[in-house]
Amino acid sequence: MKLLRRSVRLTRLVLHVLKGLVLTLLVAGVWRMSADAPFYQRMVSGWLRKTGQILGVRVRVIGEPVGQMALMVSNHISWLDIALLGGAANVRFLSKQEVRHWPIIGWLAEKSGTLFITRGKAGAAAAASATILQALQAGRVVLLFPEGTTTTGNDVRTFHARLLAPAFEANVPVQPVALRYPGADGLTHPLVPYVEQQSLWDNLKSLLDEAEIQAEIHFLPLLQTTGVDRKTLAAACEQHVRALVKRPA
Repeated sequence: MKLLRRSVRLTRLVLHVLKGLVLTLLVAGVWRMSADAPFYQRMVSGWLRKTGQILGVRVRVIGEPVGQMALMVSNHISWLDIALLGGAANVRFLSKQEVRHWPIIGWLAEKSGTLFITRGKAGAAAAASATILQALQAGRVVLLFPEGTTTTGNDVRTFHARLLAPAFEANVPVQPVALRYPGADGLTHPLVPYVEQQSLWDNLKSLLDEAEIQAEIHFLPLLQTTGVDRKTLAAACEQHVRALVKRPA
């Protein structure tokens, strides 16, 4: 049964990726539409949402995503987070530079408006902040993962305050987002986290085999940047997200 499920889903996923390539070539290449255009945003969001559905993920959304001019910060568990969060809200992601060089997916990410950061390089943080600031000032919502890496999903790592700097410069609010993949024991579903040295294919293969995966996206109340400093705000976001992540199922 698992082999049949994997084969069917993998076929659907490959066709879905090919569809995304064709649509992106038309919209971005032929029609030269900006990634900020409302139609393009809806197309990307719909494509990401469908990706989660193909993988058998049932998503429960709690709260409302902010519509424009805000910085979202979320805990990070898997590459699957991108599909679910992007399917639930029109956002531009901040991703590591390495993703840009992934076959097909990197090109799609770039064309959909993903912002990239080169970690460990001199001036990378300043460059990333400038890019995020520009997107915020253009009225977009930018979503980043301030832990800086993926985790097992059973707790939250420190939220790095420096990544929140563009929100202060643009004077826009910050929306914490808590992401959960509850398993049978109340902890994170063991097959979802993309951590350590696991390959993308091994992680994907496990998800393709699973009958169903539950996911929760909690869009929490906005936090203002006025009257606080970056460290205080980052700690508040971290606290709010942790409260949801560690809450019993």
